[in-house]
Amino acid sequence: MYHQPPDMFSRQVLELTFRLLRNNNPELAFALKKTIDSIHFAPPEATLGSHTGEMHLNTDVVRLLGAETVGKIVSALTDIGTHAVAKKDLPPQHIKILRGLIEDWAVFAEWILQHATSEKSAFH
Repeated sequence: MYHQPPDMFSRQVLELTFRLLRNNNPELAFALKKTIDSIHFAPPEATLGSHTGEMHLNTDVVRLLGAETVGKIVSALTDIGTHAVAKKDLPPQHIKILRGLIEDWAVFAEWILQHATSEKSAFH
């Protein structure tokens, strides 16, 4: 949706996802709300001035949400998108926003997998 530094996650993505899921999947929305309410912003030096939005460290997001919940969010957003396209009940701009959210969460899930793999490799 928005260009994010590779080890950062956008506050706006968290908030948009929460709003979208609160009626479709209250359990996931609650997990997101708890994360939004308790997560700290990334220190300015971590963003290196490359992003002016409110950003969080990926490590903080995954610590609070958990990898399994991130996977569930990708799945829930994909289901919403699939149903919206099939029913043709969302304006094209909303579909574009939803597609961006799915991409952001999928990239984040890939980041989690890459870092889990590299951490395991470092210990062997």
